[in-house]
Amino acid sequence: MDIVDSHVHLYPGAEVGSLAWCTEGHPLHGQHSVEDYLEATKDLKTVYSHKLRGFIFVETDRKSHTETETGWKEPLRELEWIRRVVDGKPRSGEGHTSQHAQLCLGVVLWAPLPSGPDVMQRYLDRVQERAGSMFSLVKGFRYLVQDKPHGTMSDGNFIGSLRWMGQSGFAFDLGVDTRSGGIWQLEEAAVMIEKAHDGLPDYQKVKIVISKKFVSIRSSLPDRV
Repeated sequence: MDIVDSHVHLYPGAEVGSLAWCTEGHPLHGQHSVEDYLEATKDLKTVYSHKLRGFIFVETDRKSHTETETGWKEPLRELEWIRRVVDGKPRSGEGHTSQHAQLCLGVVLWAPLPSGPDVMQRYLDRVQERAGSMFSLVKGFRYLVQDKPHGTMSDGNFIGSLRWMGQSGFAFDLGVDTRSGGIWQLEEAAVMIEKAHDGLPDYQKVKIVISKKFVSIRSSLPDRV
């Protein structure tokens, strides 16, 4: 059986300082590379007779803000890193080679959804510039709401960004955390989805992938990832 891992976070050791959640001493501090990932998944073939076809790379919550383009520096730097993986052109010590170039089957990037569709389009222009030939692998965007205040998901600019994403053919990766944040996050997410889809034909409705926490099933990971 071929397996596609649909939600993978990786990052080079040289860029750990750009992660918003990863302080020195954190159990995930340090490099988590493609080579590390392949080592961790090697039993898929040797024990379970499954073949890892590849993975979907999901952004790792780098330091950012949505107000100005200066806040996009680290997410765009992350894009440049995953492009090096896809192009098979690693920098020294990054933990991937040209043999790993075909493993990344899709990319979900950070995006400034609270800033509205006009800013989203400007951000997309920057993404296209940095992504180059791998832009076709950009399948969607993520903006973590699990640690944001009430009203973030239902704000007019946020809804406008989601509607723009659907009409532009991108999916939204929604992270909610009822374990530490409360059930209101799911309730607000339901309102968000209704508003984002309202009045649009099915083919223009943004597809939403929901990553939710009810219990501590991912306790080794920080709440922000």
